[in-house]
Amino acid sequence: MDNLINWLHPNQHQPLQSNAVHVWFYPLNLTPPCLDQLIQLLDTEELARSERLIHLVHRQRFIAAHGFMRSVLSRYTQQTANDLLFAKAEYGKPRLVNNAELHFNLSHSQDMAMLAIASAPVGIDIEYMDRKCDWLAIMQRFYTAPEIHKIMSLPPALQQHAFFQVWTRKEAYMKVTGKGLYLSPNEFTVSVPPEAAALLDLDSGLNITQWQMYDIVLPAMAKEYCACLSVAGSASQVVTFMYTLST
Repeated sequence: MDNLINWLHPNQHQPLQSNAVHVWFYPLNLTPPCLDQLIQLLDTEELARSERLIHLVHRQRFIAAHGFMRSVLSRYTQQTANDLLFAKAEYGKPRLVNNAELHFNLSHSQDMAMLAIASAPVGIDIEYMDRKCDWLAIMQRFYTAPEIHKIMSLPPALQQHAFFQVWTRKEAYMKVTGKGLYLSPNEFTVSVPPEAAALLDLDSGLNITQWQMYDIVLPAMAKEYCACLSVAGSASQVVTFMYTLST
């Protein structure tokens, strides 16, 4: 599949085809009036979760991301954003109570959020690549030997960004399986940039062709971020939208 670069306006929203994935992108650095608008969409459980976050910026990002998720999902259901009910699957992945055939996955990092929607299990991850962390230690603990070898073979200036790109690929797969962090990242191997996103090997012995991965080329405002999508089966079409509150 070609790189995804055409970010559509929400007014161009179209019905979800059975073998398509819709990906929505949303900046989370909102003004107080926008946050006030989105907080009205959250249920009591989401409000309680937001209140448990110590730092104000983290609380605001949570409200923005979950309000965004509810607003977009309401476009695909016959319910308003406030009326959507969520439950958790076996490993904690959220699902819609009254619309089991609609699959979705939310990811947010720093000031950006993404939501993937499909008629098959889907996982998405976005990561801020310029944050400070001991990425070498994290890589040694959670990456497989082939992944480590390929990353360390890259020019030094490219290694940290490659680490985060691999992380999005791993997270996207862990999320599409529904297991999330119950699946260890070193139980499977993914490709390393500049190779396109792909699942290469599974310790479980399962057929890797059951899932497909797609790199997502983000808009210019998110040049410090990387993202990856994973879907059960495959997607003949991935349609990307830039969410706005004004529509």
